[in-house]
Amino acid sequence: MINRLICALLLTLSGIGLADAQRDTLAAVQERGYLRCGVNPGQMGMSMANAAGQWVGMSADLCRAIAAATLGDPNANEFVPVTAGNRFEALRNGQIDVLLRNTTWTFTRDATQGTQFIGPFFVDEEKVMVSRDSGIEDLSQLHERTVCVIAGGPSEVIMRDLAFSANAQINIVPVGSAEQYRQAYLEGRCAGISDGQAALQALRVALPDPDNHIFIGERLAYSPLSIGVREGDDRWADIVRWTFYALATAETFDVTQDSVGSLMPGRAMPALYRMLNPDAGSADALGLEPDWARRAIQAAGNLEEIYNRAFGPDTPMAIERGPSGLWQDGGMILPPPF
Repeated sequence: MINRLICALLLTLSGIGLADAQRDTLAAVQERGYLRCGVNPGQMGMSMANAAGQWVGMSADLCRAIAAATLGDPNANEFVPVTAGNRFEALRNGQIDVLLRNTTWTFTRDATQGTQFIGPFFVDEEKVMVSRDSGIEDLSQLHERTVCVIAGGPSEVIMRDLAFSANAQINIVPVGSAEQYRQAYLEGRCAGISDGQAALQALRVALPDPDNHIFIGERLAYSPLSIGVREGDDRWADIVRWTFYALATAETFDVTQDSVGSLMPGRAMPALYRMLNPDAGSADALGLEPDWARRAIQAAGNLEEIYNRAFGPDTPMAIERGPSGLWQDGGMILPPPF
């Protein structure tokens, strides 16, 4: 009997300890007074500092939305540049609170990097970029050519699988960063670069003669670029997850950055009522202030507004939304119901 009581007490105490650990990130962010977002140091469309020093792009806007939801201020954030090589370590050791660098959700990363993935927020398409001068127009012409990829990234695996399935001799050269494959490409050491369309388009539009560079390969693979939080940090994961899905739900109901401030949905609009009405209980479930979702939408707009600022037809990036759209529009973003 005594042993059972001791075991029960230990289980209770361990449960309390786990609950406290899961609240640590939110508590730390609120005590610190600002959110630390790990972002790409400079990829157009995702995250980069503009001429005025302001961070812009889809990842930057998502950071502002999370800051608004958790702290009530979209500008209560610090953008921490992380590389492809150190991003997971930065998340694990607490240097950042949320990973918003364009990061593909894969089995290996999910199972071994101490990261819990949320999303995707952008579904990228794998492409290969070559110059028109190379004469390459089809993937079959990569036989006995050199293709640069980011070392350890999904593009390396995709290209090796492609070479194997096509019985082609493709010389795949892993490099450490996008800047390194840019240099190798411009110097002719790589006939092509394999990466997601977003990264390649950002590189292409920055070249002196972008029209001389084309993409080949129709949807070699999809890459779900996803938000990351520390594994086991379940309460924080819920907060980040539902902040993102609040933005997607807002798009579903045509709630915009401008209209959300005056909208007070009643029970006749149940999903919006549960998300936006201060009395509906969503804030209590997450441990946030009553207007958490409204603040997130006011900070960044709905998901479509965020996407269009970064990749819309009026931007230099101009990437059709396609798989990054909501499910009802044929995309892969499916917000669970509130």
